[in-house]
Amino acid sequence: MVKNYDAQPYCRKVSDEDLELINRQSLKKLTSDEIFAFSVILCDNEIDRDFEVFSDNALLSLEKLFVGKTGILNHSNRSEDQICRTYKTEILCDGNRKTEYGEAYKYLKAWCYTVKSAKNEDLIRDIESGIKKEVSVSCNFSEKVCSVCGESVCSHRAGKFYGDMLCYKQINGVTDAYEWSFVAVPAQRNAGVTKSVSDKEKAHSEIKTAKAKNEESFAFFYKREMKERAKKGFAMLFPELPSDTAERIIGLCNADVLSQLISGFERKKAKAFPVKSQLEGKETNNIKNEINGQFKF
Repeated sequence: MVKNYDAQPYCRKVSDEDLELINRQSLKKLTSDEIFAFSVILCDNEIDRDFEVFSDNALLSLEKLFVGKTGILNHSNRSEDQICRTYKTEILCDGNRKTEYGEAYKYLKAWCYTVKSAKNEDLIRDIESGIKKEVSVSCNFSEKVCSVCGESVCSHRAGKFYGDMLCYKQINGVTDAYEWSFVAVPAQRNAGVTKSVSDKEKAHSEIKTAKAKNEESFAFFYKREMKERAKKGFAMLFPELPSDTAERIIGLCNADVLSQLISGFERKKAKAFPVKSQLEGKETNNIKNEINGQFKF
C-alpha cells in the first residue's frame, strides 16, 4: 500500500564504510570521486495526514527491506526515472520528542547514492538546493489495526473522535518494499515518504483522501479549539475550580457534550456580564419614561 511523507535529503561525504556498502550494489567498483551520496527520512511512527501510522514492527521490517531498493521520480515504473539506490538504512529514536499518541518518536533513515555525471547534474543541484526534498515510499502490508478497538476490521473511521479517542490505523505486517520516490505532496508531516496502497485499494484511497482529508482534519482541530473555549469558560465562571480539574472534566467530553458545555457557559456569561451600551447616559425625569430615552443626550 502507498502513502506520502516529507523528508529532507542531507548530502554527506562518502566514507570508506559508505563506499564498501555502495560497491555491494554496483557491478563496477566505484570510487568516492564518482559518487554523490545523501540521506533521507523514509517514514516514521507519527500519525500522518491520512490518520495512519507505521508500527515499530513495520519500521523494523522496512529497515531490512529497503536496503538495495531504488529511488525514483513520482513512483514512475519507467527505468529511465530511476535516479539513485539505497545502500544503508537505520531506525533512529528522538528521545526528546513524543508522537501525538505519546510514544517516543522513531524514524527510518536511508542513505542513498547516485553517480556524478552530466545526466545527473540537475538532479544533484536540485537535491543540494532543497528543491528535491519530499519523498514517498511504496511498500506492501497485510494489516491496519484500529486505535479505538484494536481490531483490523471494524466500523471506526480514521480521523474521527470516539469519545475522547482519535481513531487512526496502525500499519502492521509489512511484507515487501518496492521503491521510494521524490514527490511534490507528502502525507506524513515529519518524514518524507509515501506508503503505498494496493491496486484494489488505490481508487478508494484517492476518493477517501479527496473527500475526507479536509473533513477529518477540520474535526481534529475543531475539537481542540472547543476544548480551549471550554477551559476559558471554566476559568471565567468558576475561578475557584483548579485548572487541572477542569481539564480532566473536559477530557471526558466528546464533541457534542463540549458544544453543549460551551453554549451553557455563553448563556451564563451573558447573564453575569450583561452588555451595556457605550452611549448609555443618566436618566432624567423628562426622558426616563420615553422609549430609548436613556440614549438621548
